[in-house]
Amino acid sequence: MASSFDTTAGTPSAPAAARVAVVVLDWNGGAETLLCLERLHETRSPDLRVYLVDNASREPVQGEAKRRFPEVVAIRNERNLGYAGGNNVGIRAALADGAEWVLVLNNDAFVRPDTIVSMLAAGARRNDDGPVAAVGARILRADEPGCLWMAWGEVTYRQSLVRLVGEGERDGPEFASDRDVPWVSGAAILLSRHALEDVGLFDEAYFAYHEEVDWCARARERGFRVVYAGAAAVEHRGEASSGGRSYVGRKQYLAARNMVRFVRRHGSPAERFRFAAFLVGTLPLQLVKRTFTAEQYGVWLKIRGIADALRERPIPRGELGLDG
Repeated sequence: MASSFDTTAGTPSAPAAARVAVVVLDWNGGAETLLCLERLHETRSPDLRVYLVDNASREPVQGEAKRRFPEVVAIRNERNLGYAGGNNVGIRAALADGAEWVLVLNNDAFVRPDTIVSMLAAGARRNDDGPVAAVGARILRADEPGCLWMAWGEVTYRQSLVRLVGEGERDGPEFASDRDVPWVSGAAILLSRHALEDVGLFDEAYFAYHEEVDWCARARERGFRVVYAGAAAVEHRGEASSGGRSYVGRKQYLAARNMVRFVRRHGSPAERFRFAAFLVGTLPLQLVKRTFTAEQYGVWLKIRGIADALRERPIPRGELGLDG
């Protein structure tokens, strides 16, 4: 794609040759999904195409979406394929239609008018120093836009596997610069066609949580770069798919399960040992702590996720409410 940008107006414009697709995955998102599309509509350009993928919602909003935004490409999955599988359906469609960049955007994430342009600009600038696989943005709390959900991520191989850099901090100049990072949030991740063809799509065995961490790790292992775009911002609510703010929910099971999968694939012997040691040392303490708040079942969900990953058992979809 072209790498020259018009910055004379103070805001970079998208490359003339860029064909950009946005994949929005909906699972029971309702009005929130429509708001996501509305915000995207405000930043539309002739080379931007939006794919709305419904992941077998109880009450899909595709009909209303097409009424409001006729140009949206609507795709319906017959079964909930998770974040990884559902987004892969949209990515495949976008690549088949010739997209050079694909922005995977959560249905509860809301772009600003210059978000996509800023992400493209950062990818083009960084591409001069080596091929860019993915570009991420500042993820701000939708209920408090001056506060960061996260900027970028690191892999620590501690009990939570990852660290969200900037989590809970005030947005400020220290987060405004472009940089190469280990991984960026899947709430809004811009993927290059070249990398998708080389690295592959999301690993569908993850279903949901940590699949973007895995994809970024695979891309970096193949010589690609992952870039954080400091000028780009997305507001994110981040509760719908996890089952709300409660500690007791499907997120505990799926995240724990996927940590094990990630460590097995990417961790060195020393990193695997560190991860296991932190789990063994902290899970009993978590269980005691959560008992005082009647949330101990969330820890048991974590333990079950770890055990199922080690034994390669299937995800208990019915128990986790993934089919409704």
